[in-house]
Amino acid sequence: MKYRAIFFDADDTLFDYVSAEREAFARTAEAFGLGARLQEAHEVYRVHNHDVWRELERGEITQDDLKIERFRRMLQAMDMDDVPARAMSPYYLDRLSEQTQLLPGAEEAVRAAGEMHTLVLVTNGLTSVQRRRFAAAPITRYFQRILISEELGVAKPDPAIFNPAMEEFSLRAEDVLLVGDSTSSDMPAARNAGMDFCWINPGRTPVPAGLQAKYDIRSVGELVGILRNGKME
Repeated sequence: MKYRAIFFDADDTLFDYVSAEREAFARTAEAFGLGARLQEAHEVYRVHNHDVWRELERGEITQDDLKIERFRRMLQAMDMDDVPARAMSPYYLDRLSEQTQLLPGAEEAVRAAGEMHTLVLVTNGLTSVQRRRFAAAPITRYFQRILISEELGVAKPDPAIFNPAMEEFSLRAEDVLLVGDSTSSDMPAARNAGMDFCWINPGRTPVPAGLQAKYDIRSVGELVGILRNGKME
């Protein structure tokens, strides 16, 4: 195998973030009196949550501000300024930290990858959420290092997020395959770091201009076949 290490993104790569978010948001909406408007609230929240995470990737907002801003924008759009965004945010994060759903094939892929590679989990998530989720998830025992953007003060696509693991395991960029789903954080992070990229691409979306993927697979479960059949360069 060409690679000494495989770096995995967490959400929507290994963890089923869609299910986790849906459950956490539903419980939060009920607790704060939005239950009757749950579907509307969730749709509005997802728009603003997407926007603030993209702002974080561009360095336009801090993770502390992100936590509250997505709820503030949602409530403002729904004319519900009387509901406290600052109270909703920690309640939601507590509920989200309880969610450990994995995507199909995730544990098998990580176990297979760990047989021959150093494994590192790299997430742009929030420390209070991710540490609790990871502690309860069965796959994190296979990882030698976990990198969380809030702890490091840097987020993908900035390649500096990889530095602690690169230094700890004496890795060069060509030693690492990054596996992820995002074309706004993971894929450009691989490019910026000079790493090969394995794209989790369930919709078979074309690769965006200026980016590239060494491997293009529908789900992380397909990585097992690549590893076991020796098709990885």
